[in-house]
Amino acid sequence: MVVSDKAKEELIDVNGLSINVRSWGNRKSKSAIIMLHGYAETSRIWDDSAQDLSRDYHVIAIDQRGYGGSGYSKDLEYGRTIQVEDLRKIIEEKKLTSISMIGHDMGAANAIAYTADNPEIVTAMVIIESSPDVLRNGIENIRKLVAIGNKFASIESAMALFKEYFPYANNDQLRRRVQSILKVGDKDQFFYWDFDPIFKDPTARPAINNTTQKRVPDLWELIDRIQCPTMIVRGTHSDLVTPEAMERMHRRIPGSRISLIEEAGHAVPTDQPGQLALNIREFLQNLSNNVF
Repeated sequence: MVVSDKAKEELIDVNGLSINVRSWGNRKSKSAIIMLHGYAETSRIWDDSAQDLSRDYHVIAIDQRGYGGSGYSKDLEYGRTIQVEDLRKIIEEKKLTSISMIGHDMGAANAIAYTADNPEIVTAMVIIESSPDVLRNGIENIRKLVAIGNKFASIESAMALFKEYFPYANNDQLRRRVQSILKVGDKDQFFYWDFDPIFKDPTARPAINNTTQKRVPDLWELIDRIQCPTMIVRGTHSDLVTPEAMERMHRRIPGSRISLIEEAGHAVPTDQPGQLALNIREFLQNLSNNVF
C-alpha cells in the first residue's frame, strides 16, 4: 500500500462550486474513510488523525462548501441538504464503492444524513460530538469564538484569544487548530477566518431554493434509519453533547458503541487527535466485515 504523510489536494466541481478535497494513503483504493469537519472549521482539523489513519486506510477530508479551499455560495446555499448532495457527488466522482463516514459537529450531522440514505455504500460511521439534542451553552460558546475578531495580527495573537475556547489543547495542538481555521489575507499579512464571512452573521439563514426547499428530515428520524456499525464519540468535558443524548443515540442505533475521549472538550480532533485516531482504528479493525 502506498502511504503519504502529505495531503494531496484537488478541486472537484459539484453543484456550481469547486470543492476542495484532500487525501492521504492508498489513493487508488475505491474504499475510503471520509472525514467531515464541523461548523467554523476546515478539513485541516483532521490532519493529525488523517495522517495516522493513512498508514492503514485511504483517507479523504473535505472542505465543505464555504470553508477552506472550497468555493463560497453566492446564494447562501449552506443547508444540510445541499451539503449532503455535494458529498454524494464527490463520492460518485471518486468512484468509491465502500466508505466509512467520520464527522465532527456539523460534519457528523451530514454524515448521518448521507448514511441514512446510502446503506449500500457506508460500511461504518463515527459520530463525534454531535447529537439531535445539544446544550445551549455549547452553541453559545461556538458563537462567541467566531465573534472574537475579524482579523488577527499573528498566529500567536490569535492563540492568546482562542485559548479560552480550547482549554484542553496544549500549545502545539492549539497552534495547529488556529492554523487550520485561519488564512493569510490576499492584500495584507493579517490572518482571517478561513470561511465565508456570512457564517459570522448569527441572523443569516440557508437559502431556500429549488435544491433545498424539500423538507429536511429531523436528525432523530435519520438516526433511526442507520444500519451500519456506528461509534458515538464524546469528549469527557464536552459543553455541547450530554451523556444522556449519547445514550439515547446508542439505544436507537442497533449495535452501536460509545467512546469517551478523556481530557477533551467539544474539539476532540484538536484536543486528542492521537487517541481519536486510535479509537477509530480499533473500531474499524474490530468490525466483523472489514472491507478495508
